[in-house]
Amino acid sequence: MLEFIFVASMLVSPGDSLRMETINGKQYVVYQVGEKETLYGIARKYGATLQQVLEANPSADSGLEVGQILKIPYTPRVKAHQPTQTSEGVIHKVAPKETLFSIARQYSVTVDEIRAWNNLKEGAGLAVGQEIIIKNKKKETVAEVKPVEKTQISAAKTHTVQPKETLYSISKQYGMTVDQLREWNNIQGNELKVGQVLSVAAPAVAAGAVAVVGGNTPVQQTSAAKEATKEIKISETVTGTNEIHEKGMAALIEGSESNRKYLAQHKTIAAGTILKVRNLESNQEVFVRITGPSATVDDPVMIRLSRSAMDRLGGTEGSSFKVELIYYK
Repeated sequence: MLEFIFVASMLVSPGDSLRMETINGKQYVVYQVGEKETLYGIARKYGATLQQVLEANPSADSGLEVGQILKIPYTPRVKAHQPTQTSEGVIHKVAPKETLFSIARQYSVTVDEIRAWNNLKEGAGLAVGQEIIIKNKKKETVAEVKPVEKTQISAAKTHTVQPKETLYSISKQYGMTVDQLREWNNIQGNELKVGQVLSVAAPAVAAGAVAVVGGNTPVQQTSAAKEATKEIKISETVTGTNEIHEKGMAALIEGSESNRKYLAQHKTIAAGTILKVRNLESNQEVFVRITGPSATVDDPVMIRLSRSAMDRLGGTEGSSFKVELIYYK
C-alpha cells in the first residue's frame, strides 16, 4: 500500500495541486510549481492575493523553482447572490472582494448615488453579506422641440476614439449610459473607428427654438436653459504652493504582475518623483514612485501603474479608469 502511494505521488506533474491541508483552522492547497509559472498566476488560480501567498511561503519572495512546493491559502468560492427585485429597485448582497466601485459598474450607476441611497459616509467600507439598495432611476419627460431656425446646436464637447476604446469605456469616462452615447451620435451597433469624433454631451436646444410639452401651447426657451448650453471649463491648476493636480486615465504597466512595489510611469514627471494617485470613482488612494516615462509618446493613458498599485486602487484586469494625481514640483 505504501509503495502504491509513493508511485502515485511520483506521477503528479509539475503545476498540479497535490492535496488539501488544514493548518491552525485554515485550509491550504499544497501546490507543486510548474515551468514558467509565476507567483501572481498561481495566486490568481486559487483566488488568493500575493501578500497571502508570501505570508504562507516566505521563501517564495526570492523567486520560484520548478517542482517547488507551496502552500496556497484557499477560500471556497461563494455562489453569487441573486439581487432581490423590489418596486424601487434591487437589493444587492455584498460578496467577498466587492467594492462600491465594482457594484456601481455592475448596475451602471455612480458610487455617489449608491452612497446617497444607502446613507453611506465617504470612505466607509463594505461588509460581506451587507445589503445595498440600488434604486431605479426615474425617467424624465423629454419635451418635443420644434425648430425655428436650426434644429440643434452642439454642446461643444467631443471625444476622439483611441485604440481599444469601446462605447462602454467612453460612456463611463464621461458619466453617461451607452444608450445615450448611441443616441447622441446616431450609432446603431457597438463598432467604433479609431479617430472617430463622438459627442459626449446632450444636444442643446438652439437659440430661438420653441419647446412643446404634451401637445400644449409652445413656450419660449428660458434664459436658464440657454445658460445650460454654455461650455463649462473647470480649472485644474495649482491649489497650493507648488502643488500640482492632474486628471486623466490610468492603466496597468504590462509585465508588472510579480512586482509588489507601488510604481508608475508618466510621460513628463521626472523619475524618482513620489506622488499620490486617487481613483476618482472609488476614492481609493495610493502613493507611487515614478520609474520613468510611458512606453510610447502617443499613449492615450496619462499614467501607468504596477499591479500592486492597481490592486490598491481597485483596478481590474485589462481596465482603465479616471484618476487624479497630486505631486509637488
